[in-house]
Amino acid sequence: MSNQKEYPKLTMEQVIDLVIAGKGAEGLRERTLRDCRKDWEYFVTGLEKNYEIETVDELSPQIFRDDINYLKYDAPKYDGHKYIQSGQGIGLSDTTINIRLMMYRAMFNFLQREDLIEVNPMSGVRLLKQDIDLTNCFIDDEVKEVLREPNQRDYVGFRDYVAMVLLVDRGIRANELLGLRAGDIDFQTRFITRGKSWLVVTK
Repeated sequence: MSNQKEYPKLTMEQVIDLVIAGKGAEGLRERTLRDCRKDWEYFVTGLEKNYEIETVDELSPQIFRDDINYLKYDAPKYDGHKYIQSGQGIGLSDTTINIRLMMYRAMFNFLQREDLIEVNPMSGVRLLKQDIDLTNCFIDDEVKEVLREPNQRDYVGFRDYVAMVLLVDRGIRANELLGLRAGDIDFQTRFITRGKSWLVVTK
């Protein structure tokens, strides 16, 4: 007699109903739940056009990769949108595709955590790499204007000014800045050390 667990054969509709019910009970916002259902409907519509798949256990990472390629190179923009007319080009943005992938990943992580699926079909499916958009960077005059805002005569204002200078002048990340402690700073040599990395404070 085998003790191997038998997993339910969940249909695509049952999957979204289980996820919505479960995540709703966890306090997820109504707007997020609506977006989740909408994104899943987009995926299932494409699935039905290209595959004869009825239950979620038949999904595989390759199916999601095929969907990524379709969305990036062949999907009509704003197709099925309630307010924006379709026919405005082909191929969704990397950001839009990644949002959908993160939603699918969250769904299947939930199903796996609830022990409703044996294999997570999103396992190994990576997000698209996105180039950093430098078109909206501040110009020098705008940076100077921002640095003039804090009142350096009081503690909070001076603290904010120093933080802003570190971000701009040294390229330190926000999470690195928030993690700084007094022991990371050598005021004599003007070095800040975080783990194996270091930077020089010039002012």
